[in-house]
Amino acid sequence: MNIQARRISGSSFNEEDKLRIVFDSDNQPMESVVYTIELVSGPNVTHGGGGEPGEYLHYKSLERDADGDGIIDYSDVDMTVIQSEKGTSVIKVVCEAITKEYAASFYSGVAITAEKAKETISSGGEFEDPINVIEPTILKTGNITLEWSEDNFV
Repeated sequence: MNIQARRISGSSFNEEDKLRIVFDSDNQPMESVVYTIELVSGPNVTHGGGGEPGEYLHYKSLERDADGDGIIDYSDVDMTVIQSEKGTSVIKVVCEAITKEYAASFYSGVAITAEKAKETISSGGEFEDPINVIEPTILKTGNITLEWSEDNFV
């Protein structure tokens, strides 16, 4: 899997830029892909209408973006980013991706664990519940430079 991003609109004369993010899932159906930004340097930057760096947002909607089988096409996303003040900010786009195969395997494992717990407890035994946490694949772009400045009168 891989992600890449580039600026598709914006200028150095205002705080807002738009990024096009291209996600390559290696032809794996995806359960979920969420995005955030990582601030590498410079003034703070928000994304998606106010999301802070490190705050993941789901840029796709089941109602709007899914096909007839409920599969969402995550291949591209447009992300609006806004600098908090003038200057040069360097960011990376970060995504957490979960394949349908991984999710099905995870939830199957949780169901098996729950059944074992039920059997153990009903027979008078003690059951120590393991902590089940989904571990998404994390992908990052290279550095993206955003600049907001003023031009001088000449």
